[in-house]
Amino acid sequence: MTDDDFYASLNDDNEIAFTQVVEMLDSKLRENIASLDDRDDPRYFQQDYMNKVVAAAGALEVDEIANFDVPPIQHDFSGAYDEFSLALQRFVMKVSLRKVRTGKVYSVELSAADKERVHGYVKKIRNILEGADLDERKRNSLYAKLNAFDADVDRARTPFNNAMLMALDVAYVAKAYGEALNPLSDLVKRINDLLASAKSKEPEAAQLPPPEQKKKLPPPPKQIEGPKLSRDLDDDIPF
Repeated sequence: MTDDDFYASLNDDNEIAFTQVVEMLDSKLRENIASLDDRDDPRYFQQDYMNKVVAAAGALEVDEIANFDVPPIQHDFSGAYDEFSLALQRFVMKVSLRKVRTGKVYSVELSAADKERVHGYVKKIRNILEGADLDERKRNSLYAKLNAFDADVDRARTPFNNAMLMALDVAYVAKAYGEALNPLSDLVKRINDLLASAKSKEPEAAQLPPPEQKKKLPPPPKQIEGPKLSRDLDDDIPF
């Protein structure tokens, strides 16, 4: 994979994308240091690593890391590098834990029986598409989405992203091509119902959190009225 392909494949979430970049740069740093002799100085590679990580943090708006200064090697580089590494480890751990918890919310654990049923529905959808009068390019696109979803079903937890892409595309084709592909809508509904039923049985930790309650602004403070001036005072003013 080229660098351009790697960067194009990064997650849409900036923080998760940053951890992906860090993982790639970590791997390169280990390779570079492993290539050194015992007498070689690893600080040049470490400085280059710091510089690239900080640049990535700036591009992805990860302020916790982007605000680090990359020191010259001649100064107390080792101390600054150690501090940077610890801060980076803390951040990556925080994002990794958030990713795991979010992944549970947007996925479902299927029983062996449910997985078998879903695979059966996918097979029926494939058979219908094979016999349908579809543009070959569209058929291949549908197959790709079905294959991605079918593979997800065999994972420990089935994520919803490929399931949704498959369902939307198949439902659209069923509607666009009319009566001949009507059975597809029923099969998609059965898959959705099965996933929804399995999700409803999971504990609250795997469900969507309640929306944040917006704090109400406090009422404006009462104005303290000063003493009222009497019009009678005007009579006492000599000018």
